[in-house]
Amino acid sequence: AVGLAKLWTAEDGQDVASSAESTADKNFKSASHVPTFVVLPRGAHPGVQRFLALHKHLFPIRSLKSLPSDLSGLNRLALVDAQRRDRLGPADVLLEHANRVVVVDHHVDQDSDIPATDYVVDNVGSVSTLISEYLREEEMELSEAEATLLALGIHADTGSLCFDSTTPRDAKALAWCLEQGASQTAIAEHAHTHLSREQQSVLTQALINVNSTTVHGITLSTVLLSADGFINGLAAVTQDALELSSSDIFLLGMVYEATAGGRRKSKRNSGKLLTTRLLEKTKEPSRPISSSAEEDLAHSFQSAWKGGKDAQRRKELRAAFDRKDVDGSGFLDRLEVEAALGTCGIVATVDSFDNLMEAMDLDGNGVIDFEEFVAFATEAESRFGAEPKENKNSPRTLIVVGRASAGVSLRAVKLNKLLERFGGGGHAKAASATARLNDESEAAETMQSLVDELIETGLSEQPLVGDFMTAPALSVKADMNENQVEALFTRYDVRALPVVDEDNNVIGLVTYKEVASAKQRMFNKEQKRLRRQKEKEERGEEISEEEQKMVSDRRGHGTTVKAWMKQHVRVVEDSKTMAEVEIILLENDVGCIPVVAEGTNRLIGMVTRTDLLRQHRYYDSLHYSNPGFADSIKNRAPIIALRKKLKKFDDLDA
Repeated sequence: AVGLAKLWTAEDGQDVASSAESTADKNFKSASHVPTFVVLPRGAHPGVQRFLALHKHLFPIRSLKSLPSDLSGLNRLALVDAQRRDRLGPADVLLEHANRVVVVDHHVDQDSDIPATDYVVDNVGSVSTLISEYLREEEMELSEAEATLLALGIHADTGSLCFDSTTPRDAKALAWCLEQGASQTAIAEHAHTHLSREQQSVLTQALINVNSTTVHGITLSTVLLSADGFINGLAAVTQDALELSSSDIFLLGMVYEATAGGRRKSKRNSGKLLTTRLLEKTKEPSRPISSSAEEDLAHSFQSAWKGGKDAQRRKELRAAFDRKDVDGSGFLDRLEVEAALGTCGIVATVDSFDNLMEAMDLDGNGVIDFEEFVAFATEAESRFGAEPKENKNSPRTLIVVGRASAGVSLRAVKLNKLLERFGGGGHAKAASATARLNDESEAAETMQSLVDELIETGLSEQPLVGDFMTAPALSVKADMNENQVEALFTRYDVRALPVVDEDNNVIGLVTYKEVASAKQRMFNKEQKRLRRQKEKEERGEEISEEEQKMVSDRRGHGTTVKAWMKQHVRVVEDSKTMAEVEIILLENDVGCIPVVAEGTNRLIGMVTRTDLLRQHRYYDSLHYSNPGFADSIKNRAPIIALRKKLKKFDDLDA
């Protein structure tokens, strides 16, 4: 947005569009004397937000409230990285006043519900890339801060060029920003997200309350949390939760009470939410209580009842206080109060939590004693009623953020399509949406429906080894020698072959290393024999014909494979999944594994590193199809026949 503002306010109001460009491009890039401002109604990426905290005065950024009350003079309105009205938050009121509306985005497969004048949408990893390209075309010079901000935008959208949606254009745009003077020191400090206290609390609760399930070998994790207001930066939290939970897909849902214009709730209402959640869960223990202690507690309740309702209430509060007092110190510190709220599944914002602690900590010493806890509960009852309860039937807002790791088994996962029915958007592996609910009970149903739809449409069965292995597989017999095996390696350009018996059962494996070692041993023996022969000749001894014949036979036949092959090799059945065989390859550091028929040791194929690379589809030069196996037996007959003929030549050479 800052880069676009610079483009629209070129020096001296000069029109930067050339005459050869289309009308749409001219309208988009045309400069104006009218001041251009940037408004961030939903904040920014946490790393960018931290950068702006120090540099905001260098950019034309203003708050929505600071704009003139009379918006009739609003000329152009650009929506950057947003194509739907619900992503604008309180800034959607600007749409009705703008003479022209321009949408600038990089989500090409997202539908827009905004009647814009111009659409500038292209398939790149970052919207900052689009703006950088326009600025570079116009040969506009950036300040160091402007170049750094655009570079941070590219880093944030592309995961520092690591997301699978990254394009070469993003890398070129990032390089141009560096050429324009972007500070690599500032980028290194701000590109990697540092979670705030609120976000750390969300991450902690997400990992504690996460629900995980495995479908077709894919781990899908979900969590639904409550908060007393909107919490920024949930995308970074979800990404960290995805990595820390070792999940393949992570869906984080955050529900909070809807307020007009997306503003936070007042301190009074926010305090009610935390208070009701804190007090209505007093019967759930935070630390274990022994059976004898439970008996004493029951007896004390009976005695308290004789003393009246006030005495009974104090006993109930004492039990609740002791359960929250995890360390048994007789005081509740910030961590214990935060843990108590966490057991309720609620995430408190920093301001709300500070207000809660201030309300309970009457003497300001930083901890809560029992009398302060009683006073807090009594004051809460007088404000909210005898048994304060949260109104869960009021309208709520549900924010869903999804993240998925890259991988062949997740190719069909389209999180942006999954969240599209809630007006969400983003990328296939990173998307978010905001849903308006009638009450809180709909949040769990919504999350479950998303999981069901994801499993049904996005989680396809993983390919089995039998679907992509190399077949038919070459093999060697146990009675072949190193020269014959080396000839096979050279002819077929392979580095390893399985060893089979007469029934085609796998009994070992030979690689180029074993062949080289066997040949070296033969060379050493031959050198030793020559030395002995020379010694005999020097002593005048003759070599018998029988000894000469034995040496000649040894030279021709060498040593058999059975003597030096790898034994007890790892094999996989054709019913194993791609993920399972990939783990075997990585953990054992081998380049190939023999594939056997299920329940037997009969060789039917080989799976190699190249086979796995084809499945991952990293490189276009590695063709995905395996003609040697994908064709039917009838179509493969010529290949099999050719291999048999070549085998005869190998036998003749031997």
